[in-house]
Amino acid sequence: MASRCWPTRDADLAKHLNDELVGNLTKDDCSIIGQEVILYRVAPYDTKTNMYGEAGETGKVYKAGVKLFCIVDAGDFDWNTDEFGPDTRQDVTFAFQRDMLIDVNFRPDIGDIVSWNSGYFEINGTNENQLIGGQTNKNWTISCTANLSRINSLNIERTRAF
Repeated sequence: MASRCWPTRDADLAKHLNDELVGNLTKDDCSIIGQEVILYRVAPYDTKTNMYGEAGETGKVYKAGVKLFCIVDAGDFDWNTDEFGPDTRQDVTFAFQRDMLIDVNFRPDIGDIVSWNSGYFEINGTNENQLIGGQTNKNWTISCTANLSRINSLNIERTRAF
């Protein structure tokens, strides 16, 4: 019954249209509405920890970045000034096509860093609940919420392209 509601050919057409609109690195290097971001994965075995299991003096270490396309929903900047000086905050949601992530064998996770718009954002949550026709086996996107991070607290390596 589920195939009548969302046949495979309709899913293939929707995927093809999304690849053209958002972008897909395995096919070409362009997009219409999607934006290019670089995602850095935490390297837990390279990060030195203290006796409490926290990142040591050097902080977290990250692997080489992966270039991906996604749709970005950025909130306004929030400025705060206190005795330590000015501070900038911004909340952003990055929506990645799940099929594109499967094609490049990569999945964003909590703690990863996303480079976008001359800023670095730490992912603090992921969500996979955009279901096609309410079917759990037809999940469409992975949405990641992130906060602006200070660049001086990151150990980022150069970018890796597919």
